[in-house]
Amino acid sequence: MVGKIIQLALVVLLVSWTEAQTESYEDPNNLKVWLTISARKRFLEVSWSNAPAKEGDQVLVTKQDALSFETKLLPKRTPLAAFHSEEGSGSGEGSQSYVPISGFTVRPETKSDSNEVEQKYWVANGGATEVVAAIQPSQGLSTQWFTTGLPFDYALSRNVTVQTSCYGFWASYIDAQGNILAKTCLKVFPRWMNNLKSKIGEMRLRDLFIPGSHDSGSYRPNFDPLLRESLVTKYALTQDDDIRGQLMHGVRYLDIRVGYYRNSPEPFFIYHGITKQRPLQEVINQVRDFVYETNEIVIFGLKEFPVGFGKGLGVHRLLISYLREQFQDLIAHPSLSWRASLRDIWARKQNVFLAYDHEVMVDEFPEVLFGSVEQRWGNKQTWAQLETYLRNVNDFDVSRFSSRPVSDMAELTPETWDVILDKHGGLRKMADNVNWRISQLYRNELGTNANIVSADFIRGTTLVETAIEYNTRKIYM
Repeated sequence: MVGKIIQLALVVLLVSWTEAQTESYEDPNNLKVWLTISARKRFLEVSWSNAPAKEGDQVLVTKQDALSFETKLLPKRTPLAAFHSEEGSGSGEGSQSYVPISGFTVRPETKSDSNEVEQKYWVANGGATEVVAAIQPSQGLSTQWFTTGLPFDYALSRNVTVQTSCYGFWASYIDAQGNILAKTCLKVFPRWMNNLKSKIGEMRLRDLFIPGSHDSGSYRPNFDPLLRESLVTKYALTQDDDIRGQLMHGVRYLDIRVGYYRNSPEPFFIYHGITKQRPLQEVINQVRDFVYETNEIVIFGLKEFPVGFGKGLGVHRLLISYLREQFQDLIAHPSLSWRASLRDIWARKQNVFLAYDHEVMVDEFPEVLFGSVEQRWGNKQTWAQLETYLRNVNDFDVSRFSSRPVSDMAELTPETWDVILDKHGGLRKMADNVNWRISQLYRNELGTNANIVSADFIRGTTLVETAIEYNTRKIYM
C-alpha cells in the first residue's frame, strides 16, 4: 500500500513538474516581445503582449544582445524614431491603425554645446552596447505594436545561415530598475519542424499551424521600394525575401503561380497575375538546396497557371516532367497521402510535396502529384471585411475533419480599378495596414485550429513565431 502511495505521489510530482516546465516555456500569458519589419518603408517594428505596463517600463532596442541595462548621465539627445504615419502599423487596445506617438528613440547630438544639459539614459552591457531605440509603453496597455524609424537592411537577411539564430536587432522589455522581463531578436527558424520532432512527429501536416507566404515567388533581389517603386511593382511584388529567405525565416508553404513563356531559354516563370517575376528554376534551386541542408518539409503549392498553358494539357505535362527532373528523390510520393505523419515523411526522406491545382493532372501523375492545398481567399479590400471572412471560415470549418491541408489567405486584394487608380497606395501599404492585426487575430483567437496561414510581406507578421508556439503546445491541448 505504501509503495502505491509513493508511486502515486511520484506521478503527481512528475505531472506538476511537467506542467511547470510547460508553463514556463509555453504559457501564452507570459510577457512576450516580437520584432517585425514594415513593408512600405522597411522600418523595424516592435510589439509586445501581456506586459505589466507600469511606470518606468521601457522597451529598448539594440544591435547586439543586451545582457544588462543601466542608466548613465549623457548629453541631452533628440527624439529620433517614433514613427507617426497613416502608412504605418501599430496598435494598442482600441487604438488607431497607425503608430501612436508614445515612443521615442535617441541618438547623441553631433555638435557640442557648452550649455547642454546632462540627462539619464539607458545603456546596455555597461555602455559597450548602444541603445538605438527606446519606447515607453503606455501605462495600462498590456499589448502594443510600434513602427520605429530604424531602417532594416535586407542584406542582413541574405547573409543568414542555418547556424544563425539571432541577427541584426534585439529588443528588451525592462522595468524601472533595468531588470530584463522579456527579450527577443530578429530570428531565423531553419529547422523548426525538426526541432519539434519529438512533439509533432506523429501529427499530419493538416494538424499543424504552418506559416505560408502568398505569391511566394513575387520578389525582386536587391529591390528597394523607397528608390525604385512604380505602379507595377506596387501591385506585383508581395515578398521582400527570396524563397531561401522565406524558408529560413520559417515559411513551409509556398504559393507558386507558374506561367509558360514558349520562346524563352527558361520557359517556366513565376507569375503574379500576368506580370512575369522570377524564373521557376531559381525558385526550385532554392527549395531543393534548403531541404537538402535542413531536412525540413515544404509544401510546394502550384496554383492558377495564369499564362501560356491554354486549354490543353501539353504544357502541364511539360511542367510536371520538369518538376520531376528537378526535385527527383525529394518528391514526396503520393502513396504517403495527406494522412501521413511527419515521422513517416521523414522516414522516406521525401520532403517536398508537389500540390497541384489541376485534378486531371493529379489523376494522370499519381506517382508525383498531390491534390492542391485548398486556399480560402476572401478577395477583400478592407480589414473589416477580411477579419469577418477569416473568422467565418474558421468558425464553420468543416475542412478540419479532412486530411487535406487548407490555407487561410490572410491578405488584402485590390480590385482592377483600385490598381489602375492606385487607390490603396500599393500592396505594401495594404500589408502594413493588416499584418499586425492578422498577427494578433491568430495569436489570440484563431491559432488553435489554424492550419496554413499565408500573408503578403510575411516579415511584417508574427505568424511564424505564433505557429511554432501553438505547435509546441498542441501535444498538451
